[in-house]
Amino acid sequence: MDALYVFITTSLPKAGAQVSGLPLTLNLLLTAYVILRQPNRTLLMIQRFRGLTVAYGTLFIFGVLSILMALAQGMEAYTLSQMIIVVGSPLVGVAATRMSSRQFSRIIICSMFIVNLYGIIQFAIGIENCAVAGITYTLGQDFTDKAIGFHADGTVEKIPSTYQSGSSLGIFNVLGVSFLLSNYQDSSIWKYMRYVALGLGLVGVMLSGSRSIQIPFILLLIIFLIQFVKQLPPRKRSMTLGVGGIALAIGAVCLCAQQTIVDRFFDRLVNQTLADKTASGRTEQWSQSFEVISQMNGWQLLRQIMFGQNPHTDVVGEGLPKFFFMFGIVSTMAFYGGLLYIIRCCWQCRRSRTVALGILCVFCAFCVDRSFNYPPNIMNVSLFAAAVLKNHSFTNSSEQRLRNTAIKSLIND
Repeated sequence: MDALYVFITTSLPKAGAQVSGLPLTLNLLLTAYVILRQPNRTLLMIQRFRGLTVAYGTLFIFGVLSILMALAQGMEAYTLSQMIIVVGSPLVGVAATRMSSRQFSRIIICSMFIVNLYGIIQFAIGIENCAVAGITYTLGQDFTDKAIGFHADGTVEKIPSTYQSGSSLGIFNVLGVSFLLSNYQDSSIWKYMRYVALGLGLVGVMLSGSRSIQIPFILLLIIFLIQFVKQLPPRKRSMTLGVGGIALAIGAVCLCAQQTIVDRFFDRLVNQTLADKTASGRTEQWSQSFEVISQMNGWQLLRQIMFGQNPHTDVVGEGLPKFFFMFGIVSTMAFYGGLLYIIRCCWQCRRSRTVALGILCVFCAFCVDRSFNYPPNIMNVSLFAAAVLKNHSFTNSSEQRLRNTAIKSLIND
């Protein structure tokens, strides 16, 4: 069941139907099962790292209080579901801890194929022409209502693939690429599939059209490559660099042949970014919202700071400010602090440093847009982090036990 959950979450996260205005997807149903299947193991996963225990415990306590207060004051069901997703999603990493590393990595490779090949088909023939209701998107929802930049001619700025969101597609691909850079396969077929999946992931990042994830990924790309080379055995570095250079050259030729992808990527990332000084209206939203907060009385201000906004208060925004508006300062510090702690833990293990960089890119995206509100973005972060840290945490524990045993022996002697 864990394998099915990881596959659905990473490849078909929107498969399901909308019921009473709320999306009821297979991903969400399986999320509840995965978390509640072994509650003790779920809690143990969080308790392995002291900093994560503190961060998530704080987020859970203050997040639940924010949810209860918002519910009592008439919060809309859709917004309420988003808050529950934010608080509960970090726990799904337990699914990755119950799977073998080989099984997890092969599922990710398959998901990279499915998601990005479907995204390329969407780009080639149009989103609505290849949509399958209830599988590639939630039955009862409409693509035109999604923030993917529909134009009058039917084209879009963001290719959503099976994620119904270009931002979510970009986040998955950055995490997938960062994971596969540090992952090795023991089968020749899966080795080649891993290389192709990496290439498809890079194309998927370009097609996603999400500048919030593209910009940090581009800025950190050199560091990604350096850390990838460093983790290789010395005898394999020259061969890998040679093969990688050839693969990049072939990829560049293919992209140049399909010049439209490159043109759209450059126009979206450079031209539109430089032309829009308000960051898609974000700076105006933030200034207006903080102006509303400055006019609150003592109790209203205390409620906003500690537990987030009253559901009837006109406070909007994106990214980190939006998280603060929803949950308050304590939950905001716990959420973003927890992400930084996970990045630090991944960086301490040499083989997972590329994953640390991938999560850092997602951290930047969460700071400037609302992608944390929508499944499976936080879920994917939790799954990839748990997959690379599960052995690292046990190794640390074993080393500590050996140290303690050695110290006791010296004392006894």
